[in-house]
Amino acid sequence: MENLKIESDDGFLHLKDLPHNCIFNKVVTGCGGTTVVLQNTEDYVIAVPTTELIINKTDLTMAGISKRDYNGIRPFGLFGRFDDAAERKLKDYLNCSGIKKIMCTYDKVPKLMEYITPSSNELLVDEYQCLLKAYSYRQKAIDGVLDNFRAFKSFCFMSATPILPSFKPNCLADVKEIQAKWDKKYVDTLKVELRQTNKPYSMAANIINDYRLHGFYELNGHKSTEAFFFINSVRDIASILKHCNLSNDEVRIICADNDENREKLIGYDISNSRSDNKMFNFITSKSFEGADYFSETGICFVVSSASNPHTQASIDTDIPQIAGRIRTKDNPFRNHLVHIFNTTYKKLNLDMTYEQMKAKTEASIRTAYETVDFFNHAPTKAIKDNLRENLKHDLNSLYMKYDKQNDEFIINDILPKLELYNFQINQEIYKNGASVAKAYKDNGTEVKQDDYKKLETKIDLTDKKISFRDAFLQYAELIKSHPHAPALLFLEQLQPLVKVAYEKLGVKKVRSLKYVKKSIEAALNSLDEEKTTEQKLAMMMVGLIPTGTTITVAYANKLME
Repeated sequence: MENLKIESDDGFLHLKDLPHNCIFNKVVTGCGGTTVVLQNTEDYVIAVPTTELIINKTDLTMAGISKRDYNGIRPFGLFGRFDDAAERKLKDYLNCSGIKKIMCTYDKVPKLMEYITPSSNELLVDEYQCLLKAYSYRQKAIDGVLDNFRAFKSFCFMSATPILPSFKPNCLADVKEIQAKWDKKYVDTLKVELRQTNKPYSMAANIINDYRLHGFYELNGHKSTEAFFFINSVRDIASILKHCNLSNDEVRIICADNDENREKLIGYDISNSRSDNKMFNFITSKSFEGADYFSETGICFVVSSASNPHTQASIDTDIPQIAGRIRTKDNPFRNHLVHIFNTTYKKLNLDMTYEQMKAKTEASIRTAYETVDFFNHAPTKAIKDNLRENLKHDLNSLYMKYDKQNDEFIINDILPKLELYNFQINQEIYKNGASVAKAYKDNGTEVKQDDYKKLETKIDLTDKKISFRDAFLQYAELIKSHPHAPALLFLEQLQPLVKVAYEKLGVKKVRSLKYVKKSIEAALNSLDEEKTTEQKLAMMMVGLIPTGTTITVAYANKLME
């Protein structure tokens, strides 16, 4: 780890450029790291995780040249659908003279490289921690960044809350890490008030009612007239709005603007971080990082519910990022945060510790490496042809990716790390109040822990009750598209049978049983415990034939009979 001493008299970075070819821990959120590259004299591609970050920095609502300028430079924002209009605007921008600054979402990096000369452009990958956090549902986009970053003139992966070493992608193992060293007066200690309860959303509703009754909410002797609720679930936000009977005029909701969310929020507008504050501001992970908010008296409330793993904020990355969203320096709550939470009501791995989970995962990775090595060095085409489709079917469980161009499998090292990361959050940190407090203290946070409060009022969560059929269909679709999404855990909690039915019977068999739970349970009870022919073949090939052994086609065919 290298240190970079920061000379600053106002808490902002005043650098000509960010350090090159490194992972840069800027330590302080909101210190202007992105602004450094937006206003310097280098051609830059700035890759960010969400459209909200681009909107926040450019005032754009669609792809095009920014309405704002940085030292006379207007950046180009590339996000959303890359249609003919966006392509035309991008080409026009690139054909103009002058310094080029292109802000794009992670998924646009490979496409953008078709229009520029990467070796002539610097690359900033902003909010670097999202490469891990978002991998379950943005795998293709993040792979596009990790597969191409070395093609640029230089690269910098920047974050105030970087990925911990044990979870860092292998492709960055040789990249040096640089940490900013600030004067102590610019490194604020985060102060968190922990409020544990059996019903987090009911407690949030009580706070909302206090604001409405008095016109303010009092905390530590100061009055707040604006609340910022960070809840990573549009469905749960909608339930709170309905329970509290909040009007559209009272709330600002910042989430992805799509048909699904608009349907959940009927009667309410979807907004963005540049819009005016309301008394109640609800924010999803779309704006956990990078977006700036300004409020004289706003308080950040993080609300986590164990019934929805999406909402269980990580202590090492999400919380410091959220705490740094409000930029107004004289806000008395600027370095304070209230975390309302309950603990894991149902552990999915009752007898498994983090270390045991880690050992299990490492064993699976070793098996994956052996499988990949055998296939990639198979002595005959016949063996490859017979194994290929079977292995492609098991990619998710074996942490593998198939490279069609080279007809080989490669290890996807990020998936097992993400699994362990999510396990640590959902099953270790949130298992009780003491473990949550410890995680904060280990992260250098000052903690105030209120007494546990049991509440009776219940908020009915929209669509919480889900049939086995609907849960199974959602589960099967998620396994294909987002195999490590936290939503899988939620579905397993609501309908525990979906996981075993999917893994042991498969989609076709469950469909043939018409999704009737009794029929499925009977089928599972009578299921032959012996492995299928395809599984036996794969195990035979990997386990019985030493890697590098030459065998004849006749012998291979005999094994496969």
